[in-house]
Amino acid sequence: METHQKIKEFAVSQLNNTEYANHMTRFQGLIPASGGGDRPEIESVDLTGPPALGFSDELIKEFGDNLALLTDLVNTSTISDETNQLREVDTHRDECIVFFTSDISQKRKSPIVAQKTAAVSLYNAVKPYVGIYRLADQQETQQIVGLLIDMEKEPNKTNVATLGLTSVLAELKTANDEFSRLTEQRTANKAANAIDNGKVIRQRMEPLYAEMLLLAQSYNIVQPTAETAAFVTSVNALIDETKARYNQRIGIAKANKDKKKPGSDRPEIE
Repeated sequence: METHQKIKEFAVSQLNNTEYANHMTRFQGLIPASGGGDRPEIESVDLTGPPALGFSDELIKEFGDNLALLTDLVNTSTISDETNQLREVDTHRDECIVFFTSDISQKRKSPIVAQKTAAVSLYNAVKPYVGIYRLADQQETQQIVGLLIDMEKEPNKTNVATLGLTSVLAELKTANDEFSRLTEQRTANKAANAIDNGKVIRQRMEPLYAEMLLLAQSYNIVQPTAETAAFVTSVNALIDETKARYNQRIGIAKANKDKKKPGSDRPEIE
């Protein structure tokens, strides 16, 4: 009795959005299309048309439309409201830093002895922080925290008060705290939106994908041809590759997690 190859089982639902979109894009590339064109790494089967696999034009179009939406979601980086607010807050904290360090530098030449003495002493403590507004956002955030901590120490705190800059540091702290809050909020919102939108699209795609797998396998059993067999073979090869990449990602994530466990005498490689 002749046996026919079956399509391997693989839960695509466990893939992240990028892996899912990549798998479905390559699967779409296996479906014959009129007009030819470039073929993916796993070549599409040379059939006379989709009906040989049992796929209707409507099924293929619906699958393709949803895949386009998911691909756009994966590839597009949207500018959120938080991003615009972050730019404004970042500019404000930069202005505070420049004013604070410049004022200290200028007052080293003050004719008022108390101001000059305070500025000269304070300048040495502030010097490492000059220009931190040019750093990457998160580095700048951390450097500002360090500056604020150092300025709370004596004699720095007294010298800051002598120069009338206490309110400037208070404004800088407010801006830096707001920048941190907005950064966390943007990250959380972006992740939530990507998961929600991707989940909705994938919920529409999964039954379409499952239907095409079932049709292809059924045609390969009921009306087997060399072409349908080749299609099933190509799909299985794609599943194997996707599974291998998924397992590799999970393995790396697990290894990194294990490195962070207490008791490990090996430092984490950044």
